[in-house]
Amino acid sequence: MTSVLASRTHSAQSSRYIAPDVARGLALLGIALANIPTAWAFAQNADYASDFGGVYGTGTWLENLAVVFHTMFVHVRGLPMFTTLLGFGVGLITLSLWRRGFPVKKARFMLWRRYLLLGAFGVAHLVLLFFGDIIVQYSLTALILIAMISFRDRTLMIIACVLLGLTIAYSMVMSVVALYFPEFMVMDGSIIGLGATESYLEYVATNGMFLGVTLAGMPMTAVALLSVMIIGFVWARQGVLADVASHLTLLRAWVAVAGVVVLLVGLPWGLAAIGVLPPAWELPLSLLNTGVGMLTGPGILALIALIFRGTEEQITPATRAFVALGRRSMSGYILQSVLFLLITQPFTLNWGPTAGILGQMGIALVVWFITLMWALAWDLLDWPGPVEWAHRRLAYGREGLPATYRPKQLSA
Repeated sequence: MTSVLASRTHSAQSSRYIAPDVARGLALLGIALANIPTAWAFAQNADYASDFGGVYGTGTWLENLAVVFHTMFVHVRGLPMFTTLLGFGVGLITLSLWRRGFPVKKARFMLWRRYLLLGAFGVAHLVLLFFGDIIVQYSLTALILIAMISFRDRTLMIIACVLLGLTIAYSMVMSVVALYFPEFMVMDGSIIGLGATESYLEYVATNGMFLGVTLAGMPMTAVALLSVMIIGFVWARQGVLADVASHLTLLRAWVAVAGVVVLLVGLPWGLAAIGVLPPAWELPLSLLNTGVGMLTGPGILALIALIFRGTEEQITPATRAFVALGRRSMSGYILQSVLFLLITQPFTLNWGPTAGILGQMGIALVVWFITLMWALAWDLLDWPGPVEWAHRRLAYGREGLPATYRPKQLSA
């Protein structure tokens, strides 16, 4: 077991590479675009494309183009990429603990403590701000991954492939049922009704009830999330994003896989949503996308890694804001929820439910841009994200992790 971990020390990074941070910053944009129509402000009485913000009347070419953009590049795109990055982060932390001399059991304990605390942050976020929180699901899935940190890469990738296969197979079965037996399906794939509260206290109470729904759905969610989380973990151990030149074939293959999903599932889904292809195909393709869309997570991350190969010493003015937000992604995600709460709810500004797809995309872009500028300002001040700071302090204490593991230092 020790030899397996020791073999990973070659992938230690002497300098931080910017691709993961850029990817996190961009993933938050995708999450904002996906969440506003499906959770924050479900379209009211739209003639079609309700899951994407809604189109009223016959729709303009620009609105129809926006629908196709959503199906190709937004839904089940940012989430699997963020999930891959979370697994990548677990891998980097595991390597850091190993370099500091932590034995496997102690490293596993430190990781479990860190991600249980992350789950506590997620519960607070879910109840107080956003019922569609993903942090709880990420943290609970990460606990499973942490149990496997001593597994060999080959074993982990076999597990990932099996889980991906199960996820895709399930989505295929559901899409077939939706196509041939639509009467058994709920025709609206969005989360409806949880935002239609008239006060913040009622909103919090409703969110609290939804926490149980989130936990009840965890077994199935964990299967999908764990598959790409493992891939990110293995990429960290193998130094895939740190040494892109040595992994070009792997990264290009994943980009090709993501491209196939976007073109063969996302594009026809969008064309069905706007009536170019039979409308009866829309729901089946949507359900299929929930499974095969997980493949786009590693693929989009691979594309970003191929484009942004530099280190933090090579950050340009054009990329600094993305990197800044990526390094404060949890704070940015929660700030995003605060802004959406202030903008979209009936007891606040109530903007969005009737804005249509272009209006909702505009709101999402503004919200994301505000978080981007906030992160850049904090980066210029050299401040960590407040949530990241609090999480690290609670996980590691005031002194942080020791440079070298000493049993007496951590016996408490």
